Amino acid sequence: MSNPIVRSALFVPGSRPERFAKALACGADAVIVDFEDAVEEPLKVQAREHLGRFLLAQPQVRVWVRINAPEHPQHLADLAFCQAHAGVVGILLPKVESAAQVARVAASGRLVWPIIESARGLLTLGEIASAPGVQRLSFGGLD
Repeated sequence: MSNPIVRSALFVPGSRPERFAKALACGADAVIVDFEDAVEEPLKVQAREHLGRFLLAQPQVRVWVRINAPEHPQHLADLAFCQAHAGVVGILLPKVESAAQVARVAASGRLVWPIIESARGLLTLGEIASAPGVQRLSFGGLD
């Protein structure tokens, strides 16, 4: 599995489609479309729709997506979206607490960046880091 250097990553809210092209043009090593914290609850479905239209119109685009956490009601729909769109090269998975959560996301065929945000996640860090599909780890220190 390739681990290219990511010196800069730019998050853009999925609910702000007018910012997608600007984010991609800025030169960041990774553009991450956020379906989680940057999107208000009533706009989460709409965020997927916005990115879906953008990716269909721009088939050469490659982005990462931060999906909603495994316990969130939109998690499975976010995961299905990522699996259905070739322009999504990887998934940031927030609030990871087990290797099984990572494995479910890795089954989508996308690379995974687990985000460790809890003591339980820290306790299982070795298992999470060793899970198939993990490209690198992320730490949500203020979450």
